[in-house]
Amino acid sequence: MESSKKIGAIVASLALGLLTILALPVAADAQAGHGKKKTKTQKVAIGFKALNGSTPVNCSQPITGLGTTSRTAKLADLRFYVSDVKLLRKGGGSVKVKLPGSSKWNYTKGNSAVTLIDLENGAGACVAEGTNATNAFVRGKVPKGKYVGVRYSVSVPDALSHTDLTAMPAPLNLTAMGWSWQYGRKFMKIELSEGDTPAWASKIYYLHVGSTDCTGDPAAGEKAKCALPNRNQVTLKKFNPARQRIAIDFKNLFGGVNIAGESMDMGMGDDMSGMMDMGGCMSATDSPDCEPLFKTLGLKLGTTKKTGQTAFRVVRK
Repeated sequence: MESSKKIGAIVASLALGLLTILALPVAADAQAGHGKKKTKTQKVAIGFKALNGSTPVNCSQPITGLGTTSRTAKLADLRFYVSDVKLLRKGGGSVKVKLPGSSKWNYTKGNSAVTLIDLENGAGACVAEGTNATNAFVRGKVPKGKYVGVRYSVSVPDALSHTDLTAMPAPLNLTAMGWSWQYGRKFMKIELSEGDTPAWASKIYYLHVGSTDCTGDPAAGEKAKCALPNRNQVTLKKFNPARQRIAIDFKNLFGGVNIAGESMDMGMGDDMSGMMDMGGCMSATDSPDCEPLFKTLGLKLGTTKKTGQTAFRVVRK
């Protein structure tokens, strides 16, 4: 009888020990789950607009007093990509704006994300390559907190820029924003058409910003590498997205160039069919207009240096 009691006590003890062992991971998991806090987020919408000084810029109204010779122009296109968007924290530091799922206006792949800002509406002088749809916002989420400024780049990340237009989703599938070399993208495309007399040297004044001095053929499976990335960084230390917008100011942007002036020869040999007279800047280091235009955008032409920019400023919503 005594032996049976001892055996029963041993069995009970073993059972209790086994139950304790089985319960440990559950308790540990419960504690771990209890201690993990979900980060609270808030939505943010960073708005853009186009101005010429204090006058709104659009496809249907003339733009007056532009450049060194105070000429009148018509807007023919106004689109640019925005990437690496961050909000500046009060007290220092920054947080990246996380874009929502890919859509007509933004695309995310891994750590690379981009939004297309489209401020033309396909009307008036923008009818040639424009579209009816517009987008003036970078939308996303950030951790809940107090923010006082914004930082971004007018560019497309390397991983997304040199890719086949026909194989990419929106907004990277626009032929109007593509360049012929290495499947590259135009980071910024602003075009002005002749709007007054005497006649301009070129009917269209072009500002196309993108990476240059590139090697490698993505069409052949090679990776494109560009010695001149031409990716700027815009920092606006005082910006409240709920009350303010970011204006691209044509008065500042084109203030140092003659939009009706000398045409530039984009010579491609002796064959006249390969000659184009085009006014403006297509990111070429030997273009006279590129240096002042790049400077306003925060870039030093022909180098990888970034400088202070004057093309973008904060305005009331």
